[in-house]
Amino acid sequence: MSKSRRQPKTLLGRMLQHLWLAVPLGVVGLVMVLALTQGRDMRQSQEEPTGLVDEFVVDSPGVTLPPQPAGVALPGTAIPDLGQEHIPEGQQIDYNSNPPTSGPHYEEWVLWGIYNQPPQDEQLVHNLEHGGIIISYHPDLIEAEDLEQITEQAQELSAINPRIIVTPRTEMPQAIALTAWGYLQELEAYDAAAIDEFYNAHIARGPECQNGQCPN
Repeated sequence: MSKSRRQPKTLLGRMLQHLWLAVPLGVVGLVMVLALTQGRDMRQSQEEPTGLVDEFVVDSPGVTLPPQPAGVALPGTAIPDLGQEHIPEGQQIDYNSNPPTSGPHYEEWVLWGIYNQPPQDEQLVHNLEHGGIIISYHPDLIEAEDLEQITEQAQELSAINPRIIVTPRTEMPQAIALTAWGYLQELEAYDAAAIDEFYNAHIARGPECQNGQCPN
């Protein structure tokens, strides 16, 4: 018996075969593109919060610092500690200082750097918990030249430890406020020496830091 030979596929048959192969591959490709796009959008929303104009990247826990000397008064006014409780995003807290220096806060903190729009207090307090320093300024009470100097000084200090934020704040009576965890110093005008002294005393001293080693 002679074996029957397979008939060559018609052009239409070959096209249909390629089509059936292309459809599932195309679906897989579309899913991958959508996943990558969503991931990129999520990263951008995390890495580029509203108002951030100059990010200070934190890529290490920081250098080891000696303990604070006992019995030495630190720059600023000590503010009673309100604790470190995490609260649901959207809940607002009535803090015991303006700007706040401790207390309940959101689980997410903001990126370090220079802002032209203020992040939420409940996020900034988390940055303080991580050993950060925040320089708040009232845009109506300081000169443009002073803001430039504050920005330049913060950029210089960020080379030592980038856990620093500069942000506008209209809900305060003073021109400039320096905050660390548990400490507040008010300035009526730009004072480079006072900012340096406050930074050197309080940077990387938040409750989640150990001997200068802090979370990002």
